Amino acid sequence: MAVLSSMLAKRLVTMAVALSLMMSGCLFDTRDPEPPGDNNTGCAAITLDVSNKIFEALTCALESEQDAAYERALSQNFVFSPTQQDSLDQTFAGTDVYNGWTKDVEMEVFRLLLSDAQAISVDFVTRALINKNEFVRYNVEYTLSVVNVVAPTDTFRYGGTAEFDVRNEGGNWRLTFWNEIDSAPGMQTWGFLKGILRLRLNP
Repeated sequence: MAVLSSMLAKRLVTMAVALSLMMSGCLFDTRDPEPPGDNNTGCAAITLDVSNKIFEALTCALESEQDAAYERALSQNFVFSPTQQDSLDQTFAGTDVYNGWTKDVEMEVFRLLLSDAQAISVDFVTRALINKNEFVRYNVEYTLSVVNVVAPTDTFRYGGTAEFDVRNEGGNWRLTFWNEIDSAPGMQTWGFLKGILRLRLNP
């Protein structure tokens, strides 16, 4: 009888331990893992606390084809100005395609560019022309490559020189003025592409 009671006691202890382990496992396994946050990853991780971070934000936005970083890099007072050659191009004759180019216009044109492209790459080569505490003017040589979504899926390249004015606005540097200066040899400017895109938005 004593042997039977001892065996029963051992079984009860074993069952209790097993039950306890199962319950412990449940306590740790029932909570679904939290999705990774995106507030400090990718383009969102780029801080605009230094003037030249503007180019990092623009590059990330273009190459990841996400508009948030691009919008964040632009001042509310953003203005774009084309080259004289582009503004007089016959493609835009009789239109006011470059007039009133604000941040809202720039974002509309940028989003159309993203919708047209299956891949985008960009390269900025920059040199500070004016460097003050709250204002920097950069000379910018750029190349932009766009692979179309629809056929023909060719790569279109744009190149030129521009001046970018960036200002410190409440601790964040933002692009206030994009002034196209000249095209690269044998290429249309990015500003020409902007004009084509806006013409499609406002025929």
